[in-house]
Amino acid sequence: MLDKFHSASKALIATQLLLGLTTVAIQSPVMASDVNLCPADRPCFNESYQSTDKVIFRFDGIKNWDFYNVRYRVRGGEKQVENRSGSFTFKNVRPNSRYTIKVQGCNSRFLGHSTCSEWSEKSVDTR
Repeated sequence: MLDKFHSASKALIATQLLLGLTTVAIQSPVMASDVNLCPADRPCFNESYQSTDKVIFRFDGIKNWDFYNVRYRVRGGEKQVENRSGSFTFKNVRPNSRYTIKVQGCNSRFLGHSTCSEWSEKSVDTR
């Protein structure tokens, strides 16, 4: 029974790759919880977690972006910053709160506007 599941999982992953989706962190044997599917046209969150008084987000994409735009809520609105590291950290986080970021991958163009992907969004609820 488990062999049929593994074969079906591998076939599903191969189909998703053909449709323009990518898989990250595939381990053998492949179980549904091990697969993180990401669209090919925007950044993908690899990790998002709380560590003591910090919330950490790590992201990348199958495209080699020149930089990322990161948006997050602040009092009275939203703030956007440029990011080149693929990592963003909230410090001194409050317990029982939700921290959300949106990430957009961008490529610079000489003497022109950058071209950017659609936004990806991820949240972490603190303890």
